[in-house]
Amino acid sequence: MIESIDKDTQNTPEETVSNGDFYRIGRLLASTLSLTTRLDRVVEQAMELLEADRGSIMLLDEDAQELVVKASRGLSSSREFRVPVGQGIAGWVAERGESLVLQDVVSDRRFTGTDESIKSALAVPLRVEGKVIGVLNISNAARKRRFDHHDLEHLSAFADMAAVAIENARLYEALSKDQEQVNKELRMASRIQHSIISTHVPCASMRMVSRLMPASAVGGDFFSIIPLDRDSQFCFYCSPGVQDRCQKLRTQFCPNKFGLMIGDVANKGMPAALIMSVLTTILYEVGRHHISPRTILNEANAAFRRFFNESQYGFATLFYAFYDNNDNTLTYAKAGHEPPLLLRGKSGEYEYLEGEGFPVGLMEDGGYQEKTIELEREDRILLYTDGLTGALNVRGEILGRKRLIEVVKSLAKADIEAFLDALADEIMLFSGDAPQPDDIAVMVMELEDLYDLTMTVGTDVRQIRYVINSVLETLQGFAGLKDPITLRLCLEELLHNAMEHGNRCDVSKKVYITVKAEPRRATIRVRDEGEGFDIGCMLEPGGGEKEVLSERGRGLLIVRHYADELRFNREGNEATLVFTADG
Repeated sequence: MIESIDKDTQNTPEETVSNGDFYRIGRLLASTLSLTTRLDRVVEQAMELLEADRGSIMLLDEDAQELVVKASRGLSSSREFRVPVGQGIAGWVAERGESLVLQDVVSDRRFTGTDESIKSALAVPLRVEGKVIGVLNISNAARKRRFDHHDLEHLSAFADMAAVAIENARLYEALSKDQEQVNKELRMASRIQHSIISTHVPCASMRMVSRLMPASAVGGDFFSIIPLDRDSQFCFYCSPGVQDRCQKLRTQFCPNKFGLMIGDVANKGMPAALIMSVLTTILYEVGRHHISPRTILNEANAAFRRFFNESQYGFATLFYAFYDNNDNTLTYAKAGHEPPLLLRGKSGEYEYLEGEGFPVGLMEDGGYQEKTIELEREDRILLYTDGLTGALNVRGEILGRKRLIEVVKSLAKADIEAFLDALADEIMLFSGDAPQPDDIAVMVMELEDLYDLTMTVGTDVRQIRYVINSVLETLQGFAGLKDPITLRLCLEELLHNAMEHGNRCDVSKKVYITVKAEPRRATIRVRDEGEGFDIGCMLEPGGGEKEVLSERGRGLLIVRHYADELRFNREGNEATLVFTADG
């Protein structure tokens, strides 16, 4: 619609815009997917195209039925200025979907602005598939040339191209926000998944390291340590001396027996992760009160069939074992899972822990077979899911059991943490650039020397004195115990750190203390359930001054000064304190 055209003021040629101009503008708009940048470029290019000195883009807020200024040049009004649909010049255009060319803007009855220097203006709707999504406005001051119907045609053609570019950017921005929300939820799900996995071994003679490598943000592979609740029915199997010692420890869980599991829910991703979470919880609750792996797998099988019989992820493989430190036996049952690999520390021989049984959820009667083996010092067990042996390289070859045995035997002399690191590196080297097809879960267990004292206490500073007295009593035969005050100082510092900095005073978290007393050497370990910290920043040369001078940093420097040795595990949540006797 062209209104009030003053022919005396027309001074432009009929063809002021070429196809080359539109091609150049189109490439410029397509060079970014940022909505804000595209809006700014649309205004700038529209003004340049028609030699205007002012311009704006108003997008439609459908819920409020208002036009909102999203980009402008040469105007005093800021972004987010709103105009109801049907009001003002832009509101009129948006309501009717018609274009306007005005020769005298201020005198127009629809003009609601305050800037009377505006003389000529163009307002065109921005349409996508026939639907108005906004309005593009440009204008000139009184001394500039006035717009005519040729300018309106050019701006309308430009607006059609710009509307598509704007809508694409809006869709991309909405998709990006949705994806970010999905990623945020996946990160949260991953943290929840890791939080329900317990990796602390309550028995000090058994050491364990683990790693979970899902193919996506979350997965269906899982593992966990199941502590056994203190109960008289289980204490019955221990000698009176062991029972008496356990009572003095005041620990919530049995320090001599525990369960462990590793499993794989069919398929991967969020559905498998949800089933994994439920199954882990079931196994944890059942395992706390039973010592028979066959009984536990039967319970898990019944629960899986009851809850997930309608699911396409209708089964899961499991390996469940129960370790008894009194006789170093491992009793286990397998539900269609990959057999763990047992590597004998003294002879170097290996064997697979085979067993009969269907995956849980597959059959009403799983037919689980229970077996028992006896472990010796330095024996190492590798538990894993089929994502490990099923790892693929770029040539389509799988890792397989044969290569796995070769890798394990080559790393047999490595420390357990170095062993797991090297194993993970070997998998990555084998796979190369090939994508990871399945989740991978790995646990490595090793039977160490027995300790003379094992304690589990809550995060309560009032228990520190009791712990220190118990440690000193255990070290009565240690020849280097000439200055108990020094040992008290060091141990108190480590316990305070574990409770206050490690567990962050969370009363639901525990602190674990183990003591090995030899005639001329005393080894004390203190472990918390926190996330750990970078010990290198405090104890290594060149560590950050802020960390070293912090309360924790000063305390650890004092401990290192008095102890013969102070070392930390990789995570930074376990400290090992060593004292040796002189001479």
